[in-house]
Amino acid sequence: MKKIIASSVMATAALLPNFTYAEETTYPASMTTDSAVEIRKGTTTDDQVVTTLDDGESVVVVDEFTNSSGELWYKVENDGISGWGLSTGFQEANSSLVGQDAVSTGSNVNVRRGASTSYEVIGKLSLGQKVKVIDQHNNSQGELWYRISFNGQLGWVLTDFIKADPGSTEPPPSEPAIIQKTVQVDSTAVRRGASSDYQVVATLSKNKEVAIIAEYKNSKGELWYRVDLGDVIGWVISSAFVKPSYTVTTKTVQVEKADVRRGASSDYESVATLSKNQGVKVIEEHKNSKGELWYRVDLGNNTIGWVISSAFEAPPYNVTTKVVQIDKTAVRRGASSDYESVATLSKNQEVKVIGEHKNSKGELWYRVDLGSNIIGWVISSAFVAPPYTVTTKVVQVEKTAVRRGASSDYESVAALSKNQSVKVIGEHKNSKGELWYRVDLGSNIIGWVISSAFEAPQYSITTKVVQVESAAVRRGASATYAAVAAVSRNQEIKIIDEFTNSSGELWYRADLGDVIGWVNSTAFEKPEPGSISLSGTYYVGNRNTNLYSGATYDYRVVEKLNFTGKVTVLSGFINDSLQTWARVSTSTGNIGWVPLKDLVKSTSELEYVYALSNAALRRGASTSYGIAAALKADEPLLVLSKLNGWLNVETAAGIRGWILESQTSEVSLKRLASPSTYTEGNASYLVWKKPTNFDFTYSKLSDYRLKLTQGITDAELPNFKVKGIKTVETVQSTSTEKSVILTFEPGYTFTIRNYSDKVTIKVIPTGLLGKQIVVDAGHGGKDTGAIGPTGLLEKDVNLATALLLKSELERNGASVLLTRSRDIFLELAERTAIANSSTYDAFISIHADSFSSTSRGSTTFFNSTVNFNGPISEELADSVQKYMVSSLGTYNRGVKEQEFYVNRMNHLPSILVELAFISNPNEESLLRTTAFRQKAAEGIRKGFQDYYSSF
Repeated sequence: MKKIIASSVMATAALLPNFTYAEETTYPASMTTDSAVEIRKGTTTDDQVVTTLDDGESVVVVDEFTNSSGELWYKVENDGISGWGLSTGFQEANSSLVGQDAVSTGSNVNVRRGASTSYEVIGKLSLGQKVKVIDQHNNSQGELWYRISFNGQLGWVLTDFIKADPGSTEPPPSEPAIIQKTVQVDSTAVRRGASSDYQVVATLSKNKEVAIIAEYKNSKGELWYRVDLGDVIGWVISSAFVKPSYTVTTKTVQVEKADVRRGASSDYESVATLSKNQGVKVIEEHKNSKGELWYRVDLGNNTIGWVISSAFEAPPYNVTTKVVQIDKTAVRRGASSDYESVATLSKNQEVKVIGEHKNSKGELWYRVDLGSNIIGWVISSAFVAPPYTVTTKVVQVEKTAVRRGASSDYESVAALSKNQSVKVIGEHKNSKGELWYRVDLGSNIIGWVISSAFEAPQYSITTKVVQVESAAVRRGASATYAAVAAVSRNQEIKIIDEFTNSSGELWYRADLGDVIGWVNSTAFEKPEPGSISLSGTYYVGNRNTNLYSGATYDYRVVEKLNFTGKVTVLSGFINDSLQTWARVSTSTGNIGWVPLKDLVKSTSELEYVYALSNAALRRGASTSYGIAAALKADEPLLVLSKLNGWLNVETAAGIRGWILESQTSEVSLKRLASPSTYTEGNASYLVWKKPTNFDFTYSKLSDYRLKLTQGITDAELPNFKVKGIKTVETVQSTSTEKSVILTFEPGYTFTIRNYSDKVTIKVIPTGLLGKQIVVDAGHGGKDTGAIGPTGLLEKDVNLATALLLKSELERNGASVLLTRSRDIFLELAERTAIANSSTYDAFISIHADSFSSTSRGSTTFFNSTVNFNGPISEELADSVQKYMVSSLGTYNRGVKEQEFYVNRMNHLPSILVELAFISNPNEESLLRTTAFRQKAAEGIRKGFQDYYSSF
């Protein structure tokens, strides 16, 4: 019985742009009873009888269900009564006009292109006009339509406007007209639907004749033909039957390793690789928007793709061999030192040079082939024997920095000790006129040292005593340099050099043991009480600075000043205690006095250290003092002064005390370190390591920007390019924290994951194509979920909808991972483990709600209180809820924050949808139907498309 109905549906499906399997049945369907049938409340003989149908009675079947005993039951509606009857008591109603002559029952009856009023009108029927009915179809609105032949055309009419022609004696037509066409393109795909987005179900060879049984113009304006291949029916684009104008030729590859790409641009992924001298069949050519000429090649085995034309042009460069003259020469991915290194060459190594390029900096680079699929670029100077004679020099200055480049602006990569011998392999005079030596320290450490480090200092080392209350130790001999330390009154300082700068100021180079820097000579001169010249803009340097009415601590406090707040210094004064004070004007308009030691010229002078585990903040600079405060690991501490291995510090709460310098770190553990990148499919990844497991948050800003903030003290910026990311920068968000701002290229979005030891940012193009989504069917196995009034199980609804959603998403280019594809039980932790261990982009859990018989509507839930991806989980929830409700036509209960386990413990952007209330008899009836579940899948899919349509 079921096969009879399915055959009719199969015939109808030939006219629709989706492939329909023969085992699918469309409801509602018209049937008659072939015996007396008992109609029951449920799908077993134990359920209550609600009515009995007589033999030959017509009914409408709206659904079917196979119970645990394997019995097939039909749900029928008859005279306002709804219930279930065994399928053995029904047969197909013999009322169809398919194959018969018929006449129109109205005037100006619309004939449409498809079986719905949404299709365009292609003709009109007059009253009594004769037509031939060749097919029928029940559409998604439950309307029955006839496909008719009229005036030499084919079209669709509602059955209400057609009746049998009582005077007809002609035999009915056996089949609609079938056209034969010949395939003109080899390896032509037959697809499940009328679009290249659908799955390939067969492949046709050139010159094969096929039967065309229907045609359809899709939303892109493409004309597709439906073909009957005997064992399979599908769709073929009309251009496959048009003989190509391009003459097929054979071309020979002239370069090593030419990529065959999915489209005519290097932006498309590679589907194969060609070798030099390989002959390939060229079946088409295309010049893309960049003006590049690409050839379409047929490699056989159903592999067709595009190759750039230059791959078939013999390179003008003569392959040569060159000998490397510099040890540890980098081979880079591109012709610039900005590209990452892919290999390292040794001195005297011979390499094959296969090309050359002068970059935008004017540098000549050679393309080298190292074998083993390693091809890269080497700067030409690597093949020039250096004129410099390698020598050995002895360091004359303690703690000499070895820098990445020939300037003090470059970061330090090592430190040399006095009297250490080093191998000098080159020299360079920079733009400042400074002579620097290139040194090889072994262990792959090569860097630059300023020449003065190898000159014995002429200055006699002396000791001086600080005479002022405090003085800054600076990186250079000028107040414009950053402070690296501070010294206090009566502190003895070892002076190792002196220098008079361009302003005529005398500065002393001080060796403090752990740091070397410059101190203004005035710090060693005993000041005389009285007014001094002092002016300019300063900043408050700690959290316990007060504005006094006079220049001693005995005066009245006028105002407590804000940390890093700006003040204008009007004049200076040294009081009788030889303390230096500044007369300042504050942002509130107050004028008063501040100790100069509490002010800094720039906030960059503020020095921070970070507490190690179990560090103690004491009331004095000795372990005999009591503990002033408990410190958390990695807590930032503002350094006020130093004394004999102790640091006087201030916490973020303003608590001051002393801490052993050995119990601190100059580098925070809450930082993003060692950036790296890799690609996987169409996605690029930016990865940072985390020294410790710390939390931070993120938000999306305007202009395609992503901000990582609240918890990050520092971040190393990548020195490489990540596809889809324009720039990466840091900004100071608080006095102790930084924010990282990533600016994306238009057309890209992201998935961010915060692990215990790393942060990954997956950069992906916008759009649903290529997105990876975890679909979770709620409940299952022993966990039935909620149960409806007539016994419908929530677990069955969830699984059926999840399977339909998988098909919807995959048909539109997404990849789907199901937590369960059958009726099994999974713990909540197992479901999140599947998502958290994947590299997927989003998670959705499917459920049906339950409360009371009058509860109604659809809801989408997300979590932001625990889920790291809460911000974009809410965005995803908004998109899915909007389109799901629109598709289902249910009451909109909105998007809600909730702590469901699968959302709360998920690393992915995650949502949970409640389709409708299974406890409501009306909504339970909807949840039971395939049509409702399909609408849910379509709505959710549209929500994902909307979510992924923009940054």
